[in-house]
Amino acid sequence: MELTNSVNIPPRPALLMALQREMALQEPNIKKVSQLINRDVAITGNLISMANSAMFNLRKKLTSVEDTVLLIGLNHCSALVTGLLTKRILANGKMMMPRFWDVSEKRAWGMTYLAKQLRISSVGAAHNFGLFCDIGIPLMMGSFPNYLETLHLANQMETDQFTQLENRRHRINHALVGAMLTEHWGIDGDIVSAIKHHHTHHVLQDQTFSEPVRKLLAMHFVVEKAIQEYRNVPAAEWEIIGADASRILNLSEDDVVVFSEIFRNQFGGARHH
Repeated sequence: MELTNSVNIPPRPALLMALQREMALQEPNIKKVSQLINRDVAITGNLISMANSAMFNLRKKLTSVEDTVLLIGLNHCSALVTGLLTKRILANGKMMMPRFWDVSEKRAWGMTYLAKQLRISSVGAAHNFGLFCDIGIPLMMGSFPNYLETLHLANQMETDQFTQLENRRHRINHALVGAMLTEHWGIDGDIVSAIKHHHTHHVLQDQTFSEPVRKLLAMHFVVEKAIQEYRNVPAAEWEIIGADASRILNLSEDDVVVFSEIFRNQFGGARHH
């Protein structure tokens, strides 16, 4: 309880709760989902703007939430709204970290693209994992005065040592904090587990973890490789885990190269949007 209390976990937004209730039904009602989203003018505008952006590259210009839901799909729309609500709640004060949010959006797009291409995960799950993967970082930034120093130290270390450093300095780490938030917000359990273990390399080989968790993590490592390359940073983690991730996704080395190039091109083109 002491560790949980050391980090401020914001309450689940009312709109998210209402959306989750509707999406949990056997046949969610598109009109009802659209009405729920339309109650929040800012979220409505941002959702339509995002759907019309270069990230989606749609041929038809969308002007309403209902059209957006119909064209993009209920699960993906719900995931986008979840992301917009998260950013609104967390992107302020010390948690206003432009680079963090930029990387999170790129990761969410990459995860969504892979899920569509490989057909091995729901688009909503892939997007939400990509968005929430490192959400513990801004939460820890807002809770620990010396966390910026921790980030600077982490940038000089191997990726898999990041959580160990956080544990030493703060007695908790961003992966655990991210899992706490997503669990508190009622996000799917496989996503919560994947977030909690996204720096735990042995999970990909550990059959005690569910297949959806291992596939989410494998996709994450592919996308993260492209993000590191886009930022001109060595993809050190891929050297350790790449073979396992490729095997789980049934990807060849050439496949990974192609996906990485697609992602880097998209990330570069999205900088102006």
